[in-house]
Formats: sequence, C-alpha cells, structure tokens
Amino acid sequence: MSRLSHLKGNDDVFDRPDDDDDDTVASGGVGDALAWACLGAALPVDMRRRIRRGDTVAVVVQAPGADWCGPLARAVRKDPHQVVCLSRDGSSRRDHDPAHGNDGVAADLAGGRSVVGVSQNPQRFLPSTLVAVADAQVRVRAPDAKTLRSLLRKHANGRIPDALPDVSTLGFHEIVACFRSGAAARDVVANLVRIADAKKAVTVGAIRDADDVPPLDCLPADLRWLARDIASGVADYRAGRIRWRDVRTPGVLLAGPPGAGKTTFAAALAKGMDVPLIVDSCGRMFARGGDAGHLGTIARAMQDVFDAARAAASAAGACVLCIDECEAACPDRSSMDRRGRDFWTPVVTLVLTLLEDHDGVIVVAASNCADAVDAAAVRPGRLTRVDVAPPGADTLARILRWRLGDALSGVSDADLVATVRLAGPGATPAQAAHWARDVLHAARSARRDAGLDDLLRAVAPPDHRSPADRRVAAVHEAGHCVAYLDAGLTIASTSIVARGDAGGETRAAGRPPMFPTRADLDAGVALLLAGRAAEEIVLGAASTGAVVDLAMATRALADGLGACGLGDTLLHRSDPARALAFDHALRAAVEADLARLHARALDLIRRRRADVEHIADALLARRFLTGDDVAALLAPPPVRSGGPRSGTKDARPGPKIRGPKIRGRNS
Repeated sequence: MSRLSHLKGNDDVFDRPDDDDDDTVASGGVGDALAWACLGAALPVDMRRRIRRGDTVAVVVQAPGADWCGPLARAVRKDPHQVVCLSRDGSSRRDHDPAHGNDGVAADLAGGRSVVGVSQNPQRFLPSTLVAVADAQVRVRAPDAKTLRSLLRKHANGRIPDALPDVSTLGFHEIVACFRSGAAARDVVANLVRIADAKKAVTVGAIRDADDVPPLDCLPADLRWLARDIASGVADYRAGRIRWRDVRTPGVLLAGPPGAGKTTFAAALAKGMDVPLIVDSCGRMFARGGDAGHLGTIARAMQDVFDAARAAASAAGACVLCIDECEAACPDRSSMDRRGRDFWTPVVTLVLTLLEDHDGVIVVAASNCADAVDAAAVRPGRLTRVDVAPPGADTLARILRWRLGDALSGVSDADLVATVRLAGPGATPAQAAHWARDVLHAARSARRDAGLDDLLRAVAPPDHRSPADRRVAAVHEAGHCVAYLDAGLTIASTSIVARGDAGGETRAAGRPPMFPTRADLDAGVALLLAGRAAEEIVLGAASTGAVVDLAMATRALADGLGACGLGDTLLHRSDPARALAFDHALRAAVEADLARLHARALDLIRRRRADVEHIADALLARRFLTGDDVAALLAPPPVRSGGPRSGTKDARPGPKIRGPKIRGRNS
C-alpha cells in the first residue's frame, strides 16, 4: 500500500513531521486552511505516524458543528482508493443512521483502506461499526488564537491585532466569510468581533444584558440550593475530578407558572458560574427553520442549538443551555393521535438523544405546562423535574432591592416585606420587576425621589369599591379564616386586595390529604361555604361573591359521591359534574349534602361571630393579614400578675392592631 504522504498535495495534515512546531497553515483557500489546521491540532501524534506509515486505521472525528463536517471531510479525502471518508451531519434521515453503512465500513477496512468518519454527533449519525472499532476518536475544536493568527498571516494584509476574539460560537462558514479578498487583518478581526457579538445577542434570546440578571441571592431558597448543587458538580468536572456522567444534576426541567423565574434561574446560574448562556425556544427554532413546519428544518434547528452549546462548553469548560417552552420541543406523544405521533416521534427522539449527549452543557428546560412534556424526557439520566412555585415576600423584597438600587434605601426591610405581602402569595419575580419599573417611572414623572407610597400603589392599587362592598369582602374572608382555624388548619394569609374578578383570597398552609375520606370531603366543603355563611350571619344576607365557592363545593361533592364512591352508591361516573344535569339521584344527594354542610357552617359562624368581626375589622384597616396576624387577633389577653382589682369587671380588652408603617394608605 502506498503511504498517504505520497498522495497529491504537498501540505497534507498527515504529512507534518511529529516535531513540527511551525504554525504555518496549508496553502489554498481559507476554508481548506481552517479545516486542515483544526484537524491537525486534534489528531494525536501517534495516529499521524500510523497513517503516514500506510497502516489501515479507523478514525472517528467529532466536528464542532454540522457545518464543519464537509470541510473536515475534504481535508482527509485525498484519494478514495486509499482512504474512505464518511461525512454525516444528520441531514439525511435514512442515510445518516448508525445502522446504515456498516457493511461498507467492514469491507473497506478488510480491503486495506483506512476509514475516517466525520460528524458533529458520531454516536447518532456514523455507522455503529466504525464507532465501535475506531482506533482513535478525536474532537476537533474551534480555532484558537494561534490558528487565527496563522490564517491572518496567510490570508490577510497588514499588522495583526494583539487581541483576537473568541470564535467558539461561530460556525465554520461564518468564520471563513470574515476573510474578504485583499482585506486588512484588522478588518477581518473587526468582522469576527461584529458577527460574534451579533450572534451572541440572537443566541441568548431575551436575556441580552448581564447587568439585567439578578444574583443567586435573589432566588428562592430551593432554587439557590439547586444552583449550588449544579455549580459544585460542574466545578468538579472542570477540575477533572469527575466525569460528566458523574455530575448529579446535568439537566433540570423547571415547571411553574409564567413569570416564576425559570429562565431567570438559568441566567443567574450561568452568571454565578461565569460560563456562557444560550437561550432558545421551540418557537424561535420554527421561525429559523425557513420552510415552516418541515420536519428536517425543525430537527436541524434543534441540532444546531445543541451544537452551539457544546462548542461554547468546549471553549469555556461548561455552558448553560436554557430551552424555553420545552413542552413544544418535546411534546407528550401519549396524548397525540396517530398522525401527530408520526410527525413528532422523530423530533422527540432527536431531543431525547441530545439530552443524553451534552458533555459540559447544563440543560435547563422550562415549561409552563410540564405535564405536557414527554415522559421519556424526565426519566433518570435526562431531566430532573423541579416544580417552581411563586416565591415568598422575603424573596420578592430582595429582588426589589436589587432592581431599585438606591431607591427606597431609607425604607426598612420589615416595611418593604409588609408592602410586598399585599400582592398575595401568588406574586412572581416578573411582577416584582414590573413594580420596580412603575416605582421608578412615578418618581421620574414627579421629579422626586421614590417613596414607599409609590410601591404601595404599584403592589396594591387603590381600592375603588364602595365601603359596603369592601365590608362584604372582609366578612367573607373572615368567615373562611374562622373555618380554617376551627378545622385545625394553619392560615397562610388572607386579603381583600381585589385581583381581577376576585374580591379577596384566603389561603391555608400545608397540603390537602392525597387520599381524602368522606370526613375530609365534608370538612373541605364546609370551609368553602363558611364565607357565604359569614355574610348571612354578620350582614344579614348572602351576596353573589360566593359563586366560585359554590361551584367548587358542588364539583367536590359531585366527584366524591359520583366518581369516588364516598356516597351511598359505588357506581362510578366518568364526569359526575356534567351528570348533575340529568342524573336526578346524584343531584339530590349533592343538594342534600350542600344544605347539611351549609347548616354546619352557619352554626360555626354563630358561635364565633365575634372572631369573624375582629378579623373583618382588621382586614378593612390593613387589607392583608398573615397567619400570625390572625392568630394575634384571636389570642386571649395576657393575665395580670395581681389579678383583677376588687369591684371591677374582668373585661377583655380588644387586641391592638399593628400594621406596616405605610404612609398614604390606599383605602
């Protein structure tokens, strides 16, 4: 067999002497020179020796991205009679498959021809036989400063700038396109910098400014713990103490409502670890696909974003890839019809494969509808699901402090937290950012410093309801509070701050039983009916404000009696709430239980009417109460050490209501 060094071309990468420290690049075009230089830097010295001797070898070359596969293949495809080069970038669903071409690989190696396979994902696209028997598997890196300087000396004019940009996020053709014919070296470098900056702005999506990313201290406690766990594993990996597969949390699926801080977590994590951040979504992948909805373009867009993340991780040691709207990129196939499954299965399979092959890339998937994500994506080894709930008032106050800077610096932390609590337990970091903008805008418009009143108006806008309507809301929520306490539950908060159609809200701490009994069902329905009962006892008549409570109580009883076997019959109905329209027996049973439990709620409110009025008065004055506030209102007065004086009544003084020190209270 003739040696590869005898083939045509006097600047083959396999021809270089082992001790060649000269950084000259191959002659020819910029593309060929770039491919040859990067491939030569990746190939081990002993492998180049074996190839020069004419040994029959099998080599797997992992490219930085799909657009590198063709140029790298041309760098080794000198003589098809002596070396066979396979280039697979996934563009052909049938041909670029590990099961395709194995017979050809075996025949070529047995016939004395070396086989080199090039792919950005060898395990997924190259013949499985080649990957299994490869004498060497090398990873080609993006050009470093030394390679760029060599290209500039060969293909540009003038003095080369001392500082050269990081081009690890650029594609092969983007780098080559920066070298214009006859251009000065400084102009080529300027082109590289401009394209890298522009691509970075597109790559990171909505999070473009690192200054707009909060520190990890602004995250809720559970997310701070998660960030520390991920950062610890990545640090051990970068230090070489563990392999990537030993990192405990290489990928997470953050599930939660919009604005809860899922994408912000990814940005804060990347900032805290000082690694690149790439943010993408299925919507943007579709938009970039060109041929909208075409399966191949969607798959290529997904492959490209993972390739970009791997390239960034290769250059920086690690990278955070945030995939927003994950339910659209990896939808649940079990909920689809046959046509939908036929279309999405190849895409979902690609995503699942990519989630198993991302060394150095921390995948943070985010979804508002996590139950719609394919179950295979959240199995062990891929994504760990983490439910993200709206943070508490303390976390929101820290976010506000960070966003407002020096504004409101004179406001105490206690007053800031008390004001934030007026938003209720469902407030999100996105709302906190909106409040901060409103506060700063109000101060600029009035040409003065921001004050606590500005924040109060942003968090809890003025209540324009009539005094009678506010009284109804306060009594209604007070009734719920008393019912919660009588049932032995802990109140989280109660509020009469209007939110949309809701005139108020009372929440209990803890979780309901997973498997409720009939007693649990009755207790829950009585809690729902307590607000209406309080209106009837304290105000003399019920209002329409209990419509949501009535709907929930009716649905709960219908499900319990008609589907769960908690009534007089074991007959199961698939949709008992809808069956109420025609199932007269079920309807009568539900109506009878509603009346019975409503009478139970009325009896409770009659016995504890004074407590209901105490809580209602406090709500009218302060609009929001914590569970501790409610407990303090109903606590017995302290007993004096000397006991009551002779001849005087042992009267029970009313508790003193202390609210946040807020000027300009909106009432």
